[in-house]
Amino acid sequence: MRGSRTCGWGRSGQHRKAGMRGGRGKAGTFKHKWPSVLRYGWELRKRGFTSPKALREMGKVINVGELERLIEESGSKGDLVNLTELGYVKLLGGGEISRPLQIEVDEASETAKRKIMEAGGTLKVKEAK
Repeated sequence: MRGSRTCGWGRSGQHRKAGMRGGRGKAGTFKHKWPSVLRYGWELRKRGFTSPKALREMGKVINVGELERLIEESGSKGDLVNLTELGYVKLLGGGEISRPLQIEVDEASETAKRKIMEAGGTLKVKEAK
């Protein structure tokens, strides 16, 4: 193969760079790689609009298991907790609760509602807008 000019690596590229594979990445998908697009169904274009993550409004959420710790840290004497005033938007059902609490919040998951009712507490959820 020494005297054969290409040494067995074909006409283009001679075993170097991206010429052997028709370009890097998705280069040539509408030209010479089009049969692969049809065969394997590559997703070629992005469609639609996605809002930037910085503009999304993400409210604070809290789990049921963290409520007792929150009461101790805030120093409130009673069992009444207004999560909206503390900056929380939604109450989720993770964790366990051992005592009855009276909770006010904008939103609550079904699991959170069930756990609070089973502990003997009450949950006041604000009306949907």
